[in-house]
Amino acid sequence: RTRRAALAELRARLPGALAHELNLLRMAPILINADRRTADKPLTRVRQSERGVGDHPLTIFLTLESAVFDQSHIFFDGAWGAALAEIITNEALSWAAYLASRQDAPDKTDPPHFLRLERSPATQALIAQTPKVPPEAAAENTTVNLPAIINLRRLFKRRNDLLSLTVNDLLVLYRAIHAHTYRPAPRLVEELQRLRRKGKSRAAAEAALKTLEPAPDKTPSVLIPIDASLRAPYQRIFPLSFEVPLAELNLLELSRRTIAALDALEQNPAAHSPLEQEFDRLQRTYLAALAGFGEVMSHAKEAAARGESASVGSIKLLAHLPTPLQRLLDKIPQRFDVLNDLIKGREVFSNIGVVVPSSTLTRFTSAKDDNDHKTLIWGVMTTARGRMHISLRDFRPHVAQLHALGRMDLADRIAQDYLDAYANGLNRFINELYRITVASRQTRVHRAP
Repeated sequence: RTRRAALAELRARLPGALAHELNLLRMAPILINADRRTADKPLTRVRQSERGVGDHPLTIFLTLESAVFDQSHIFFDGAWGAALAEIITNEALSWAAYLASRQDAPDKTDPPHFLRLERSPATQALIAQTPKVPPEAAAENTTVNLPAIINLRRLFKRRNDLLSLTVNDLLVLYRAIHAHTYRPAPRLVEELQRLRRKGKSRAAAEAALKTLEPAPDKTPSVLIPIDASLRAPYQRIFPLSFEVPLAELNLLELSRRTIAALDALEQNPAAHSPLEQEFDRLQRTYLAALAGFGEVMSHAKEAAARGESASVGSIKLLAHLPTPLQRLLDKIPQRFDVLNDLIKGREVFSNIGVVVPSSTLTRFTSAKDDNDHKTLIWGVMTTARGRMHISLRDFRPHVAQLHALGRMDLADRIAQDYLDAYANGLNRFINELYRITVASRQTRVHRAP
């Protein structure tokens, strides 16, 4: 858990024998952690053990049912990492079949070198004093109704070519809506209120309860990785910091009023009534606002794909400056919320899309940079069987406080409730959009008794 920035200074202060062994370890590009784990744990929990740092592109963890590829984002972005995991899996299966078919005994090789990573109490205390990465809660979910999203997109295209929202556009849009509408499970609130009555846990409980409060005036700024391979393959991804214009397009209020008008009309489906006229007006306005969001999102992604987003511009600005000046300027956005939201974002929303039909990949989780203002990391992948898997890494302030109390179980349940509410709310949102979009005077007259 030592921060990467502190490793160089720590290595210089370690005893000579231990430093030598660690330097030998740096020669291994791939580490294999063979301590078997159960596959039902979130990927974040599987990887929280002995693993590589910046020296190692890849650590492979073994579970009872699968292998987990923990890849350094210094070397791999999400999509490239998924491709590498599939390549290694297929190659391993090929070698396994070949070796199983051989009749002769395997060739003898030199025994492996056993590292002596001995740490005295003084060395252990030195390691404990180094800056650590913040603890994180973890959650995963597979309940998003992807066929419903695909059907909605087809309906959009039949309704109007301007309604060209991608699957990821809808996910990002509902992420903003979710931030405004989330309500925690009552059992979590009750448990935190009980925890608040105890002296030692009061601060942590109050921080968690504050996190669970709705934020009607705050839309999260999300950092979206955009594929750079078509323009600059060596740069891999272009970051796009994006904030959904919910207030500017009045999407929350339009959604509420349009659904209310549709419910009222379905209860009294008389043709040419005032209810029908009101719904038709709200339907056109709401769908036009959604088309507007799609245009804004499309132009933002096009600019990012050309390497012209504010995030890319700031990176290019820092790239050729002296290192001390880079570090100084890099800290400026973290001191000013507006700059941080514009350049780096407060959340990461990484969707690597649908894997190839022959893929064996089932889960994906994304990476976090060293910016302490990043609070939530969303990772999205759709498997070859058409199941969308969403992972959530939670770095919000209450997580560290609950970790200090030994209550990471509660922090994980808070993260899981937040993610489950997102998936369930997304399904309802897609269903409501479908109802609104498919509704027309002709279909209502046809269905009327």
